[in-house]
Amino acid sequence: MKRVYEYKGFQIDVEPEPVWKSGHGASVAGPDGYLAVVRISTQTASVPIFAPLRLTGERSKPFATEAEALMAGYSAGQRVIDDAATA
Repeated sequence: MKRVYEYKGFQIDVEPEPVWKSGHGASVAGPDGYLAVVRISTQTASVPIFAPLRLTGERSKPFATEAEALMAGYSAGQRVIDDAATA
């Protein structure tokens, strides 16, 4: 479930990436959690201006849900844009 957000003239693409338990064979259970992959680009060119960010939750553990990963990714993208604007 990829989401695209617009913020201060930039586009923030956030995509939750499932983290699967390592083990043998296939698992019918869902993923162990999600990472947030964040790409920031200009709205006009859609060319990323930063390397993609891969975010985890607290203590380097995956986010429990896709929604948590999406919101954390969007928030991180906003902070990166704000920090770049003040630098």
